Amino acid sequence: MKIKVSTRVVLIFENRVLKIPISLRGYLQCLQEAYIWDKYKHLNLVGELYWFKYGIVCMKRYEPLKEVLHLDVFKVKNNIEELNVVMCDLYNKANWGVDDTGRKILIDYGISEEISKMYNL
Repeated sequence: MKIKVSTRVVLIFENRVLKIPISLRGYLQCLQEAYIWDKYKHLNLVGELYWFKYGIVCMKRYEPLKEVLHLDVFKVKNNIEELNVVMCDLYNKANWGVDDTGRKILIDYGISEEISKMYNL
């Protein structure tokens, strides 16, 4: 198991990822991921969310992505209105993964215009 910490404690297991908020921003990010998953899962652009409860997100774990192309970011921003945010880190390859078919999947999609502005405080 690996652990990452920012606005959330992220526990990375072999097949699952748990995202546990440790701040208001982290909680809002988890809430946003649940919302985006429910609304856009049919597009196959974002990582599969298994469940959301008490602000905690459980998602499928994907293999890391080696490179993020402008086209990948454009596709997400063009198809998911809420992720067309000026100040975001969609170019960070750590926020992406690859599914079993080789398709690139955005795995950290808890950003919104409002949440992105909270980082400037």
